[in-house]
Amino acid sequence: MARQAAKSQKSTEPPLGRSDWIEAAITMLAEDNVEALRVDTLAEKLGVTKGSFYWHFKGREDLLSGVLDAWRSRMTSEVRALIFDKSGTPWDRLERLLRIAISGRPDVPGGPFEMTLRDWARRDQKVADVVRTVDAERIAFAVQLYREAGLSEADAQDYAEAHMAVVIGIRMTMVGNDRDEIRRRRRIAGALLLPRNNVGSKGD
Repeated sequence: MARQAAKSQKSTEPPLGRSDWIEAAITMLAEDNVEALRVDTLAEKLGVTKGSFYWHFKGREDLLSGVLDAWRSRMTSEVRALIFDKSGTPWDRLERLLRIAISGRPDVPGGPFEMTLRDWARRDQKVADVVRTVDAERIAFAVQLYREAGLSEADAQDYAEAHMAVVIGIRMTMVGNDRDEIRRRRRIAGALLLPRNNVGSKGD
């Protein structure tokens, strides 16, 4: 009977999927801490009842797990796909990686969502393990790009680690999403992280 009532209730609400709840949670986490994330608050923001939530999640912890999985995929496999989706030299790919990272989106490296997530990781070992794994994958990917661009193994490692530190630091210190400021900071990052004038590319 309860299941039938829930189905009837669901038919009068917007058809939300699991990903809709996860995206709403990411948006909320970009504005506040993990402790502030509540199912009833999310439901209110989405204009549905809490019953809709339980069609897709076992509970709040299941939602948070989905958020972590989404962030891990976004920072690794999805970024890889975006970088290699278009043709160009290894330097072009590195520049594309900078453009993706230094943007006005809340879920980019160093953006407000990641800052909330890293703060959460200080108090939750499971989250800390995910962050550590993702950071290692990010650096390994950047090492690959720098090696393809012609840098030695040691230089590629150094630039890859600097790449992550710079883009996260630049995004952390941005106030607002002013386009001119984003372009200026991309230029600064490019001067520091794209030594294409000094090192030959395999694509040259």
